[in-house]
This record gives sequence, C-alpha cells and structure tokens, in this order.
Amino acid sequence: PEPPRLSDATLTRLRPTPPLDGAEAEDGRLASEAGAFDVGLCRGDHFSYWRPHIDKVSVPEYEHSALLYLGHHGADFDGGRLTFFDPDANAVVLPEAGLLVSFPSGPPSLHAVERVSRGARFALTMWFTTAPPDPSSPLDSAHAALLEWA
Repeated sequence: PEPPRLSDATLTRLRPTPPLDGAEAEDGRLASEAGAFDVGLCRGDHFSYWRPHIDKVSVPEYEHSALLYLGHHGADFDGGRLTFFDPDANAVVLPEAGLLVSFPSGPPSLHAVERVSRGARFALTMWFTTAPPDPSSPLDSAHAALLEWA
C-alpha cells in the first residue's frame, strides 16, 4: 500500500459569531464574515464545524484527521471543545496548546466543535490519505506549496 500523504491542511481560527436565525443560519458565509472560519467555505459548501459531521463524508479521500491545538481552552478562548459522539458515552477533548488529536476520518468518528464564545481558537487541522493525488485536480499556489513542503 501507499504510505500516507498529506491530503489537506488548514490553519483554522474560530471566533465568536453573532446568533443567526432562519435562512441566515444555513449560510456559513455569514459566520465567515463575522470572523469564524471553516474549511467548507473554502470549497464553497455550507459545512459548519459546530454541526456533528464525519470528515470523510465531506471529502471522500480523507482517511485520517488530525488537529494540533495552538492555544489553551479557558485562557485563550471559551467554547471550541471537540466532541466525539458515541451511543455509550460522548468523549470531549479540551484544547490545550501542543495537544495533537488524531482519529479515523470515517464513520466511527462523528464529531463537532463547540462554537467559540470568547477569544480565538487556533488549530492546525490536517487530513491524510493513501490515495494517489488526482493529476487533473488544479491546486491553488498556497496548497501546492504546502504539499511540496510536506
């Protein structure tokens, strides 16, 4: 089998967003304009990190997901906890600078990130795959440089 390679990586900055209602609640672009950032907006979809999701459903090539936290929960921000949903008991991860969390990107890893209510939560989010790169898929220069570096 192919060794894992970096499929995608993004520096995420999540900040508080104003309450949204009605049609606005479905428009993740408003959250971005308010200072939150989520990866789905880069792809033009309406993904919201605070909704329970499975990474592989959004991007089928993702096989393994990872987050490296760059700030401390409680000191730098409130909210922003990572929750994995399980029928027996949910698991909650409190972000701490330097903590690396990795998990399979597929169905066993239904998860969500609690909305940030104060401060800014920084994390390096990464996804790995063993699938060969698609040569027909154009990459922006920043993504190409990141993949070359990795």
